[in-house]
Amino acid sequence: MNLPFEEASSRMSASVAIIGSFKTVERYQAVLASIEAFRAEGWTVTSPAGSAVLEAGIDFVRFETDHPDMSDAEVQSVTLERIMSADIVYVTAPDGYIGRTTCYEIGRLIQARRPVFFSMKPEDLPILVASRFIAEASVVAREYKGRHAPTLFEDGEDGSSVVERRLTHG
Repeated sequence: MNLPFEEASSRMSASVAIIGSFKTVERYQAVLASIEAFRAEGWTVTSPAGSAVLEAGIDFVRFETDHPDMSDAEVQSVTLERIMSADIVYVTAPDGYIGRTTCYEIGRLIQARRPVFFSMKPEDLPILVASRFIAEASVVAREYKGRHAPTLFEDGEDGSSVVERRLTHG
């Protein structure tokens, strides 16, 4: 039985990693809301698990699910592997803030030519983010489940996009 594209694509599995600042309770609540929005549309969340933060307000946030014997660097490497395994990455950026670790992760994602979307335009990241990459989590979840998701600079004709393509395509 052939299903129309819309219905067939909504049944396909898709995975997302949610990144952003987890430093404050308010910011982590925004991340948890993004996780719920994607899960409601049937997405698998590769990172974070949604577990409790051990200590808010510190530079590198750890979760209950992080192995206690691992260093921060090891936790970051394992997390980056989970982030890179996702079909797309969604950056939860309340008030445009993303933080230092998220900036690092976004840089790695751009270099790897992975699709990245944002809840708001990032204020602390000096890259061009076209408006089509800024949307609520539920909109991104519905729009890209089972469909090709573009990368930030794949087709822009502005100077930044042209240079970024040269950087990422060798």
